[in-house]
Amino acid sequence: MVLNGKNSIFEQIVENYTRLITSGVLKNGEYLPSCRELAKELGINPNTVSKAYTMLEGDGYITVLPKKGAYVSFGNEKNDDNNSLKDSLNELKKSGFTKEEVLKAIDDVFGVGEND
Repeated sequence: MVLNGKNSIFEQIVENYTRLITSGVLKNGEYLPSCRELAKELGINPNTVSKAYTMLEGDGYITVLPKKGAYVSFGNEKNDDNNSLKDSLNELKKSGFTKEEVLKAIDDVFGVGEND
């Protein structure tokens, strides 16, 4: 990780890890360096890394387990939800429902033209 001085150091850490996680470079469940390890590597205060990890955890990108470390947790629930939805749609298709019938049911539940 290279710090460039454009933003605060903790923001740069958050941005770097967010990019690595969302692009799939870092995978769900992958271990991240401890606050002390990363701080030593970057030559910064461990509290700065801790602040970044807290923000990443709050945003749902990582999970920090006391005395165990930090792990990527991005996408896990969302992927499970999407897979569950796809499974349900496949079951409807197998049961003989047409795409138009499913879309009509979606419109009935969510309302036609509503954004919510």
